[in-house]
Amino acid sequence: MGMRMNTIIELAEAHQQCRRQAINLIVSENRLSEPVAKLLSNDLASRYAAPFYAGTDISQEITQLAIEKTKSVFSAQYANISPTSGSNSLMAVIFALTEPGDKVARVPPFFPGGGYPFQYEVFHRHSLPLVFDDAQWQLDKSACIELLLKEQPKLVVLGASIFMVPMPVRELSEIVHSYGGIVAYDGSHSLGLIAGGQYQDPLKEGADILFGSTHKTFPGPQGGMIVTNSEPLHRRIEIVSNFTPLNGPTMICNPHLARIAALGLTLDEVPWQQYAAQVVANARTFADIFKKRGFTLRGECNPNFNHSTYCHQVLPLLDKASGVKHRDKLKEHGIFCDGFMRVGTAEITRLGFTEHECERVAQRMCDIVLSQQPLILDAKHEIAELVSAHKTIVM
Repeated sequence: MGMRMNTIIELAEAHQQCRRQAINLIVSENRLSEPVAKLLSNDLASRYAAPFYAGTDISQEITQLAIEKTKSVFSAQYANISPTSGSNSLMAVIFALTEPGDKVARVPPFFPGGGYPFQYEVFHRHSLPLVFDDAQWQLDKSACIELLLKEQPKLVVLGASIFMVPMPVRELSEIVHSYGGIVAYDGSHSLGLIAGGQYQDPLKEGADILFGSTHKTFPGPQGGMIVTNSEPLHRRIEIVSNFTPLNGPTMICNPHLARIAALGLTLDEVPWQQYAAQVVANARTFADIFKKRGFTLRGECNPNFNHSTYCHQVLPLLDKASGVKHRDKLKEHGIFCDGFMRVGTAEITRLGFTEHECERVAQRMCDIVLSQQPLILDAKHEIAELVSAHKTIVM
């Protein structure tokens, strides 16, 4: 007889065991609470939201309640929670606010820049890379101002996937508004920190729109949201991203009601200010230990900031081969990070890690990657003990 194939249920259980037995430092991930996870399997998960269908009264009430909670947490007058991802949110903003042939300025993707690698040209928009200072790992503010005044793109998208310090939102927004442009802030990675009053507050600093995914520092279900204080912009985006079969392109036919319910519960259950402050404190602990152990961090020479990081991310300056080698070695010891050996502190913060535990993890990471030994047993045991001690979400 041939080898018996694992079933989907068995594989899913194996995945859960694998992820629950390691310290997860992936910057784009987080841990759902059990009540939120349970909502994702509610009967809502297979239903549609259109009031044309009978039986939608309660789901419409859930959606409206989640919208009100979103507006409250982000101090915004309008919220759209139909998008099913951060990328979906970006597409809604682009389609609603630009036309084919328009210029869209954005943070250049990855290296250098750290921006999200969205291909605007596929949708017949011209991407205009903002000027980025690789050494300081930040936008070159004066060069960006010069570029914006010259090119006057209709839409400017600020935000990044790889970042440590705030964007110059206020200064660039003033320039863009001076010629009638629109500023949208991609908070996919920083949304939970913005909710908690950490990192920066894009809408208060001048951005017209804040959008992002709801499953990174924001510890909710996979999905997206768009918030703004502008009714005209909100209405234009709503025509594109909500179910409007007679009025628009209907980019999102089914906004996934179980996700919306789970989003609403996440907005309620997280102590946002305490959580966000601890995320940043934990990230700074990793940065301090890495520097003490001889690692250079991207952006650490930026003279405009006192700390190496103001968010959940810490990024050592490594070549690709070293980053991947370190990732794989750390995985063998029960620590998950990416191929940059980039550290994200959102999930471990939800599980109760504070500066003391983060110092232990950071020291062990350095021990592991700097050692010539393929496996350090006492390090692996210490990581396993930390995992066992932090199994429950505490914030």
